[in-house]
Amino acid sequence: MVRLAAKGEVASAGYAHADNVSAAIYGGFVIVRSYNPLEIINMKAPEDLEVCVAYPHMATAAHKTEKARAIVPKQISIDKLVRNVGSAAALAIGFAEGDIDLIGASMSDAVVEPERAALIPGYQKVKENALKAGACGVAISGAGPAMIAIVNKKNANSDRVAEAMKEAFESTGLKATAFATEPGRGTHILETE
Repeated sequence: MVRLAAKGEVASAGYAHADNVSAAIYGGFVIVRSYNPLEIINMKAPEDLEVCVAYPHMATAAHKTEKARAIVPKQISIDKLVRNVGSAAALAIGFAEGDIDLIGASMSDAVVEPERAALIPGYQKVKENALKAGACGVAISGAGPAMIAIVNKKNANSDRVAEAMKEAFESTGLKATAFATEPGRGTHILETE
């Protein structure tokens, strides 16, 4: 199912990849470890983890994912590589241990996000507002312009975080939509004959 669905990503990203479709199919937290052979690692999200998503109402380019990938640096410093690998490893450990604060703190990207941030009006303010409202971490969602925040519902109100993100986008003069939700459980059979 993932292999077939990944082919649909050609329409938006310019090539087949399983990052999005494997998460939709499996639910929870997904790592695409390998494409040949296809190897997907799936972990359940911590019970108290909630997700806030906010996006500005703005025109986006056709094939935006392909264009967002084109601005990613082709070469990076060892320092940035070490930082990103460390963040990715810590993020996975956060999910394995159910540590929402570690998950949020690990949503730090020294390579891709600094380049893509310029494509998102109000990026820095959205991030600041979400953190001030209690988010554990904030990042660009996919190719943007949507942004995503992780919230530990024991410590913060995700509706307030989502509203803070929306207000930050709207401070740029754009309308915005924001909502809070829980990680999806993935596909499942509703009924059988």
